[in-house]
Amino acid sequence: MTEKDTPLDPDIRQSWHRSTLAGLNPGSGIVIDQLAEMNLQSRLMRAATPILEGLENQLHDSNFGLLLADNEGYILHRTFGTTRLAAASDRLGVVIGAQFTEQTSGTNAISTPIETRRGVFVLGEEHFLECLRDQICFGLPIFQLGTRRLEGVINIMGPGRESPALMKPVLTSAVREIQQRLLNTYSDAQVALLLAFRAACEGHRRMPVVAVEPSETFTNGAAATELGNNDLALLKEFAAQRTTVFGDRVQMDLSMGQRTVLIERVSDQGAVFRVLRDEEGTPAVPRATVRYRTVGDDLAEKLLRARNASGHVLISGEPGSGRTAAAFSVTADDSVQVIDASDAVVDGSKKWAASLQSLAEQSLTSFVVESVHLLDARLLRVLLDAMEQTSARVVLTTDTGMDSIAPIATHCRSIIELPALRQRRPELASIVASLLADRGVKNVRFTSPALAALLAHDWPRNYKELQSVLDEVLAARSVGDVTLSDIPERYRTRGRRRNLGLLEQAEFDTIRKVLAQVRGNKVQAAELLGISRSTLYSRMKALGLP
Repeated sequence: MTEKDTPLDPDIRQSWHRSTLAGLNPGSGIVIDQLAEMNLQSRLMRAATPILEGLENQLHDSNFGLLLADNEGYILHRTFGTTRLAAASDRLGVVIGAQFTEQTSGTNAISTPIETRRGVFVLGEEHFLECLRDQICFGLPIFQLGTRRLEGVINIMGPGRESPALMKPVLTSAVREIQQRLLNTYSDAQVALLLAFRAACEGHRRMPVVAVEPSETFTNGAAATELGNNDLALLKEFAAQRTTVFGDRVQMDLSMGQRTVLIERVSDQGAVFRVLRDEEGTPAVPRATVRYRTVGDDLAEKLLRARNASGHVLISGEPGSGRTAAAFSVTADDSVQVIDASDAVVDGSKKWAASLQSLAEQSLTSFVVESVHLLDARLLRVLLDAMEQTSARVVLTTDTGMDSIAPIATHCRSIIELPALRQRRPELASIVASLLADRGVKNVRFTSPALAALLAHDWPRNYKELQSVLDEVLAARSVGDVTLSDIPERYRTRGRRRNLGLLEQAEFDTIRKVLAQVRGNKVQAAELLGISRSTLYSRMKALGLP
C-alpha cells in the first residue's frame, strides 16, 4: 500500500496500520468465527434500551442503521430503517453476537472507537475492508461516568450519499443519556464505592487500585494489567470480612508477589485496595467513609447554613414538599410562633394584619409566616413593613414560582427552594426508611419490586402522598418484607408514564413548574414558555403530563 493510498486522518491511518499488522487485506470479508451468546439483560443493555427504542422511531423508513456493541466489540443490538439495509447487513455478517475488532473487521466505527476511546467518523473509502466502503459511519464510545471505564460503543451508519453531519448530534445526545442511566443503576453504596475509587486513583496512576463490593468491581489501568482474576476474587473476599480492621496495611500474596495493600472501608462489603510497589511509600488513607452526595445532602447543608446565618429566610416548594418542617428546621425551635396567610381569608385582612403586627412587636428570636403566596398586594406590604421593623428573624414559606412575592424575596438573606420528591428518586429507599422511623417502625424492608413500583410514580403531592401510601402499607401488611402485593393497587403499575431521557425530563419538569406557577392555565403557560398552545398540548401529551 503506497502513501498515496492511505487516509489523511491520523486516527484512520493508524487504524489501517493496525489492521494490516493483524493480517487483514482490504479485499477480504469480515472474519466471524462464531456468534457469541449475548446477555441482553446486562447493565449496558438495561441502560440503553429506552434510548435505543427512541432512536428506532427516528430511524424508521430512513437510510440509516444503528448498532450497539459492548466493550469487546460484540454486537448487542441492531436496528435498521429498512428491511433492505437489514438484509445487506446480514450478508456482511453484521449480526447480534458477532465481534467487531480491528483484527476481524479492520477500520470501522465500532472497532476503532474501542481502540482510540474517541468518537470516530469513518467515511466510505476510509473503511479498511472494501466490502464496507459504500457506507459512512460514526461511532461514539460509552463510558462509565466517574471511572471512564469503557462500557461499549454506539454506531450509526448510512449510505455514502447521506450527510455525516446529521449523525453526530443524534449519537452524542444518546450517549449522554445512556451514561447517565448507567450511573443511575448504581445503588448509593455502589456510587460511594465509585467516588472512593476515583479519589484513590488521583495522583497514583502507576499504583494498582481496585474497588470491590459484591456486585461491582472497578480497576484502574495498572490493576487491570498486573492483577489476575484470582487476585480480584481474593480482594472481594477480603472486603466481605466485616471484622477486619480497615485503614491499615496488610500483607497479601498476589500473582505479582507478596505486596503491601492499603485498605479503605467504604460500605459493609465494599472497600478500596491500593497495592504498593516495593519502592513506594505509604500514601495517606482517608479514614472517613466516602459517601455519595445526594439532593437531600445539599438541602440539609442549605438549611443548616440558613439556621446558622442571620437575616430573614424564604423557603419555597411545591405543596407537600415539607415547607413547614424546613421552616422549623431553620428556626431550631419546635415551639416557634407560626402565623398562616390562609387565615387572612377566614379571619379577614384586618385581624390577620393585627396578629402579624403583634408577633413582630414581641421579643421573639424568630417566627414563621406560612403560605405568603396567598396574600394580596396590601397584606404583602404589611408583611414587608413588619419584616423591616421587627428584631426577630422571619422565616417565610411559599409555593414555587410566585413572582408576586419578589419584593419580599429581596429582603431575605437566605432563599431555599425545596426539591420535589420526584427529584430525589435515587434516595427513595432512605426516605421511606426515615418516614417509617418517624412512625416508630424499624427493620421493615421493601422488596425490589415494591420499591420499583414506588419509583415509577411521579408523586405530584410529594411527601404527603408518600406518607399516605406508607400508612396504607402499614395498615395492610402483616409480617415479613413489604412486597408488591402490599403496595396500594393504584401504585403497583410500573411505568405510569414512559421513561424520559435527560432532555425530556428537563422539559417535563419545566412545563410542570410553569403550569403550577399559573395554576394550570395553559394559555398563560404557553406564553411564559414562548410556545403556541398547540405545541404545549402536543408536548404535554408526548411527555405524559395530565
